[in-house]
Amino acid sequence: MMTPKIREIKEAISNIFSKRFTTKFPFEVYEPVETYRGKPLFNPEKCVGCGACVQVCPAKAIDMVDDLVEKVRVLTVKYTDCIYCGQCQEKCIVEDGIVQTTDFTTATFDRSEERNYNCIEKELVFCERCGAIITTVDHLKWLIKRLGAYTYGNPNLVLIKLTDLGYSFPEMRPREIIRREELFKLLCPKCRHLVVVEDAFK
Repeated sequence: MMTPKIREIKEAISNIFSKRFTTKFPFEVYEPVETYRGKPLFNPEKCVGCGACVQVCPAKAIDMVDDLVEKVRVLTVKYTDCIYCGQCQEKCIVEDGIVQTTDFTTATFDRSEERNYNCIEKELVFCERCGAIITTVDHLKWLIKRLGAYTYGNPNLVLIKLTDLGYSFPEMRPREIIRREELFKLLCPKCRHLVVVEDAFK
């Protein structure tokens, strides 16, 4: 009975004077490896505001709100709810629109602190006929780059491409009467369908 106890005492004493196996956090900052999945961060230059990350987030840690007054789409990552699964980065359509950093610290006494959130704003595009939200300007510009010459088969994309030449969108004026020239306006899928059908069968 004494032998196991003596062995345990020897192990305890050796552990006291041996090198620590754990980090000295929070007294020393832990440096994670490059592949560590930490806080996801939006890339303002790459993100197009499509909302794919919102759809795939299992923890519902990413919110998407369309501000009709400011005419912007606001995407927000709540680090207090994030489980660092990496789905947002994996399913991002532009690959680098949202990336996971090696930062993992979320300990705080105030859940409203800015460091617990990451927001990004993207300009919205509205239907000129009914005023419905189509998507963001950056999303359409990304489609233009992907489609190349096929861009000219879609009036919405052509109009967005013209903004680089100084074209500005007119004020939205909802109309009850469908006119043929509305084919060459920014329209949502529903209104474009109505215009095409009206033009084809009238």
